Amino acid sequence: MSLLGILLLFPCVLLAVVACIVFVRLQLAEHGIPRVADGDQLPPAAGLLSIVIPAHNEARVIEESVRTLRRQSFRNFEVIYVLDRCTDRTRELLVSAAAGDSRIGFIENHDCPADWAGKCNACRVGAATAKGEWILFTDADCRFEPNMLDAMLAIATERKTALLSAVGRLTFRRSFERLLQPVAALVLFRIFPLDKANRDVNRWPFANGQFLLFRRDEYLAVGGHELVKDALLEDLFFAWRLDRKGARLGVVDASERMEVSMYENAASMRSGWTRIFIECCNRRPQRLMMAAAELLFLSVILPVSAATAAAVGAIGLARGGEEPWTLFLAGIGSLGLALAVVSVIYARQRAPIVWAIAHPIAAVRVATWLASGARMLTRRVPIRWGGREYILEPRKRIPKHLRDRNAL
Repeated sequence: MSLLGILLLFPCVLLAVVACIVFVRLQLAEHGIPRVADGDQLPPAAGLLSIVIPAHNEARVIEESVRTLRRQSFRNFEVIYVLDRCTDRTRELLVSAAAGDSRIGFIENHDCPADWAGKCNACRVGAATAKGEWILFTDADCRFEPNMLDAMLAIATERKTALLSAVGRLTFRRSFERLLQPVAALVLFRIFPLDKANRDVNRWPFANGQFLLFRRDEYLAVGGHELVKDALLEDLFFAWRLDRKGARLGVVDASERMEVSMYENAASMRSGWTRIFIECCNRRPQRLMMAAAELLFLSVILPVSAATAAAVGAIGLARGGEEPWTLFLAGIGSLGLALAVVSVIYARQRAPIVWAIAHPIAAVRVATWLASGARMLTRRVPIRWGGREYILEPRKRIPKHLRDRNAL
């Protein structure tokens, strides 16, 4: 085989090996991720549940948020919406949707201390009035199936968690969601594998701010949101700091019963995921660039190289050669294997599998978000979130309070 053939064959083999490793890793991870349905077989939890929902200009989703909570089979709860510096119709729509249900109330918050992140401050305001033995912090864009709260409270009781989190399915109604969300989520769970978040030993602590279920006494014992007041991803900071204190944590796959409509348009999606990536990488530009390079190599460079090998092999076959069969079959085989594994990943996210074909295109876009996050840090470009702007300082090392075996 020619030197060109050998050079083209190598990425095909590497792509096939990577695909096999990822598939095996997915199968092994399945056994370490609790499912929300596990709670159906457990005794029901007792005690009042306080649900705190910070809402900054959530007119797009507030009515559905109220409706899904009113449909819950678990009835012993109170809902505290914190209308945080809203300038749209959130209040009007909330009042209409909650009419006649005394369990649902709201607080209007008009300011935020300079040293607090907006969402954290709104959560603090809501938690101050909560009466429940349990406190759930969730978002206005989350929608729950009727038996969601029953199951999660039962799991939290059985596992004796200080903090139990849930990961739901994202919406894929619009083309930008179908194209980009699966890859963005893939990057997140590449950094924080859910099975490792549930380990008792060598845990990689993780939590999802869309569903943070605390025992009230545990929440107050660590100082509540004061503990994470300036964090732009308070969920991760809660997980990291509770883990350092030896508290029991857990993350549940709730994709069957929880749906999240994160972003209204592609621009807000880019802004939101860039912020998430920055915080997941501990505001370290080098870590962001490494994640971008890894994504491009595995999801773009290797597949393009395999496709090139298949094309070169096909051209050689058309000219009557026999040796090109190796390149053609290696290219087609490795691409098929990679596509099958990507399709499994999309299926587990409940994303449309047909969009797996566009995975390399989406990977390029998401890699630019990671690189953009690194650039924003190094150039001190402000991040806008929750009605405020934040200029984040890049870090070369992990902060001392997070420096342990689990931090990135």
